Amino acid sequence: MNDLRFTSHAEARMRQRGYRDADIGFVLSVATRVSEDAFFLSDKDAAREIERRRHEIQALERLRGTKVILEGESCITIYHAGRKAARAHSRKSGRLS
Repeated sequence: MNDLRFTSHAEARMRQRGYRDADIGFVLSVATRVSEDAFFLSDKDAAREIERRRHEIQALERLRGTKVILEGESCITIYHAGRKAARAHSRKSGRLS
């Protein structure tokens, strides 16, 4: 729904109600379709997405420092690079942790 256009009415209501353009796309991506032209972000939808993101956060914490070595389309190896290597990489890429 990248090509979604907003009517002047919708833009006015979004401003009045504190919604951003990105909010609409986000709701449409996770909400339940309740009719052909309407979506509703229910408590169940929100809980599902919160839990999914919780699992993603846990995976990121567990995988922090992992290095994957590829050769073409093949994974050659995967390992934890260790704190020293991770800090050195962070300095090189301009991202200090």
